[in-house]
Amino acid sequence: MGRGDLVPRIITRFDVSWRRGAEPVFARAWPVNLSETGACLRVEKAEEVGSSVRLRIQLDPQHHHMELSGKVIWVRMDEINKTCYCGVGFTDLTTEQLECIRTYVEEGAESLLGFLSEFPLFADFSVDDCRQLLRIVTLRELEKREILYQEESRDVDLQGLFIVQSGLLSIFKGATPRPERQLAVVSPGQIFGESTLIADQPHTATVMAVNESQLVQINKVGFRLLREEQPVIALKVMDVVARALASRLGRTTKKLFSPVRF
Repeated sequence: MGRGDLVPRIITRFDVSWRRGAEPVFARAWPVNLSETGACLRVEKAEEVGSSVRLRIQLDPQHHHMELSGKVIWVRMDEINKTCYCGVGFTDLTTEQLECIRTYVEEGAESLLGFLSEFPLFADFSVDDCRQLLRIVTLRELEKREILYQEESRDVDLQGLFIVQSGLLSIFKGATPRPERQLAVVSPGQIFGESTLIADQPHTATVMAVNESQLVQINKVGFRLLREEQPVIALKVMDVVARALASRLGRTTKKLFSPVRF
């Protein structure tokens, strides 16, 4: 599960714990997403890249616990939210385990496909186009008051177009939210961050979840790969970005030049 893989990663709420090295007991972990090649976890303590780990996963109450071996592929410290993320690649899946995970991911992918197909900004996309988008989509889940990214940050993993599936997010200037610094509140069905999909620039504002929120991200790295492999679909995404930017510019212009009443 590397940064360049075009493998659907489905956001999950499954039960997971992990055991690192020679540790005798499994420690708590929190799932971020899952694919048939690996999983992304939020953990309390970082582990070195290349370390062997053991995962215990239960996808839902109807499934038994699975114990899987893996290796830590990447580690990312989130200094803002004081937590750590690890990417774990599976190393010894049995045929039964692989089929179980593949079915689970495919069901999640079909649900996401339905969301993308019905999203108004993607009205010009066919179902097949949306299925191609699944290959570059990252799903993110934020806790209440969790920071997605800060103003002036350049983390490429957090650059791209974000669609709000559920929850509310506050966009503001600076590092901490204050009423006078708030630029906007985005709700389900709205998008943000689209300029970083195409421009090499830092984030121009900070984004924080007002409550538990779920986002669909068309990430920058995946979009570059899509542009090489599926240029026609990439052009359609660019059209979505252009329309979103034009709409935002129109609202800003209207606000700036609205009559002032005394």
